[in-house]
Amino acid sequence: MVPFLILLFLSVESISLSHADNVDHSSGNTTHLHFYLHDTLSGPNPTAIPVVQGSTRYKGPGPFGFGTIIVIDDVLTEGPSLTTNAIGRAQGFYTIASLSGSELLLSMNILLTEGEFNASTVTVLGRDNMLDSVRELPVIGGSGKFRMARGYTLFKTYSANASTGDVVLEVDLYVTDSTSPNIDELVPSSDDTTSNGDNPSSSSSASDSNKCLHLNVVMIFVVSCFIAKYLLVVI
Repeated sequence: MVPFLILLFLSVESISLSHADNVDHSSGNTTHLHFYLHDTLSGPNPTAIPVVQGSTRYKGPGPFGFGTIIVIDDVLTEGPSLTTNAIGRAQGFYTIASLSGSELLLSMNILLTEGEFNASTVTVLGRDNMLDSVRELPVIGGSGKFRMARGYTLFKTYSANASTGDVVLEVDLYVTDSTSPNIDELVPSSDDTTSNGDNPSSSSSASDSNKCLHLNVVMIFVVSCFIAKYLLVVI
């Protein structure tokens, strides 16, 4: 009887663990977008403005040194020329974050203004080494069609002016967005309130926890019955 109880207990535990390990978190649709980013510091209508001047002692390939912070509202176009169709903006900032002057910390929202992704955004945050031929930066989030997005961007320098700092980047954006059918249910509407102020996602988590608790109680009860029966036989 004792070996049987041990086997039963291990079987229950293995079922519980296998259920937890087999949850699929990979659902989503991957979108690839290709466009050009125009970072313009010169001329009458710059889209990149230095707001903090860094040290000229540590200067990289461009006109700015370590510690410089530049705020951007750069144009995104389908082709490498500004005369091609504009499809969005890159809004945020970058700072020269290395003593060599060539490595940037880039934080920006890619706002799309055309097509099926109009008004959707993708947030990019990461290290950009201007001297590398291809740079990979992570996608950390998004909104609209790209809500809860994850992915990465590949930057290539299409053209650069060392004296003005103007740069055109070729960008390949790979984004995986959540396709969970419950994603919209987790976001309350403006007129949707609950009497106790609980977040719907918290209520869902609590419900799942209660189900697990009930299952554990049932398993404990079954095992206890077998143990009690065994003790009565022995006595």
